[in-house]
Amino acid sequence: MKKFENVMELAAWLTAVNINTSLWGEGNAKSIDNLWDEWRDGEVTLQDNPPLRLVNVAQILVRKGKQILVEAEQELENGQRRFRNQPPSEKMKPGESYVETAVRCLQEELGIQSENFRLLTETYEHSIRESDSLSYPGLTTQYTFHIIEAQINGLPETEFWLDNRAYGAGDPVRRHLWKWQYAG
Repeated sequence: MKKFENVMELAAWLTAVNINTSLWGEGNAKSIDNLWDEWRDGEVTLQDNPPLRLVNVAQILVRKGKQILVEAEQELENGQRRFRNQPPSEKMKPGESYVETAVRCLQEELGIQSENFRLLTETYEHSIRESDSLSYPGLTTQYTFHIIEAQINGLPETEFWLDNRAYGAGDPVRRHLWKWQYAG
């Protein structure tokens, strides 16, 4: 795994491994500074050969009948909107279990206190997917998803916007749009 002393070393490494960052920080893409924050905080690791961003993600499935809750889109600090269409998800921090990350996700992303939800640990499963990152175009990312279902009390019956509680602390997402979507 790669080690960097500062964001300049990270930028130099990206150039050395032929990752074109010219579009980073534009439109829906995050910046090199955002990747630095993720790496420095231990939310991601970077592999050299081939260049790969490795991310562990807790993903929570919240059901209402035949529907699941998805983050339809994010509004970024620059006013741009990024379409997501995925269940509540949070990158795991060093030393954090998927259960601890799931709790943090529900509290930070949905503003739900622990007395208002129950994680169904018996539903746990995991999967690994690799794709070009939407956040960092050109940088392939391997996602390890730790998936768990949750029962939550008090969520709105229709779509709703929520402010991002982590906004400004290295997180460019200002707010999230949540919708109920039929599960296929």
